[in-house]
Amino acid sequence: MSIFYLIFIALTAYFSFQYDYIEEYDAHKQHRLWLMCFYLICLAGFSYGLGADKFTYMEEFEYYPDSLSELGDYIQFNIMFKGEMPLWTVVNAVCKVVFNSFYAVQLLESAAINIAVCYMVSRYTHRCFLFLLIYFFTLQYFVFNTEVMREGFALSFILYGIDGYLSGKKWLYFVMLPIALMFHVSAAISLLILFSRFSISWKTLAYAFILAFSLWFFGDILLQKVVAVALGGMGAFVMKVMLYSFQATNLFGFFRFALTYLVFPFIIMYTVLLMEPSEELRMKKERIMAFMVLLGIIASSMVGFIRFYNYVQIFYLIALADFVYTLFRIKEHFLIRLGTTAWTLLILFVLYFGHYNTTDTYFYNFFYPYTCILDEDDSVYFRETAHQEALELDVKDDNVREIE
Repeated sequence: MSIFYLIFIALTAYFSFQYDYIEEYDAHKQHRLWLMCFYLICLAGFSYGLGADKFTYMEEFEYYPDSLSELGDYIQFNIMFKGEMPLWTVVNAVCKVVFNSFYAVQLLESAAINIAVCYMVSRYTHRCFLFLLIYFFTLQYFVFNTEVMREGFALSFILYGIDGYLSGKKWLYFVMLPIALMFHVSAAISLLILFSRFSISWKTLAYAFILAFSLWFFGDILLQKVVAVALGGMGAFVMKVMLYSFQATNLFGFFRFALTYLVFPFIIMYTVLLMEPSEELRMKKERIMAFMVLLGIIASSMVGFIRFYNYVQIFYLIALADFVYTLFRIKEHFLIRLGTTAWTLLILFVLYFGHYNTTDTYFYNFFYPYTCILDEDDSVYFRETAHQEALELDVKDDNVREIE
């Protein structure tokens, strides 16, 4: 079944050579972009047991009631005990009653996130197909379509909102934000786009790194305040805040995450920003980059909240596509750009080969080989076992904060 991956890669690579050099609007290029978008929707929408977190969603779906008469009670239950927002519950409940199949949920989610992603791509880069290849090979496509499905719905609305906000339609952001929050509360982090008004220069990177290091170094003190507030609440949301807050890194871990989420993304996005010929688009990208810097500070210093970075990930991958496209076309600062590309590939390699002892598998095995609804084989449940291992927190002095 992995032939479906090869077809996507071959078609997208062909379209990249055929159309990515075109700078102006081209109807054929747009048609191929939305054709590949449809392909991505179907690839995830008709998958079976693909990913890790999806097994949790599949199991929970079986317990949804067969009637919408209990929907109100179920919404309250999921908020209090699972930390799941109402619209996610509504989507699952309606699909259970109408289709009695989780495939309907994953098809809707795949359509929501991939249409939003391809819309952003059509507006922010000419390297549409190179982006799709990067989206696929960095596994971000699989993460958004299988691992963070609730957040995937939220992100799909936030992307439209951010684009509207940057395009002078601020009302669109404030319409999309409540909808996104009703899918996943993490969408609230997108409010930082309202404060991303500072100009970008190399000094920005230095200040951001110093701030990230300070937050990391004094993290235990800050966490005491978080715990004090959290202990005044109750329910699943409080437990999740506590869980994420207690995760920590040693000094090596800080530098690793700072390079991954702050330093090298800054180099990539700033390089692309300087090469942007459109003044209007350059101003938008500067706001997005400022937003990325703020999220990069959080991801570097508070590892438990790395998932917030998802809200800028698509814009980062768009910049990465432009960055790779010009790698050998521009000689200026070539060694720095080549080193940045090498680090990005190293991160990808480490991600692919994260190992799970219980099943003797690697992270990429969550998504490869491809399994679809035409072959519902129980052998895919090795992914659920590996996922359980991934969820186990290995309690050590260097990855859990000590709070007095």
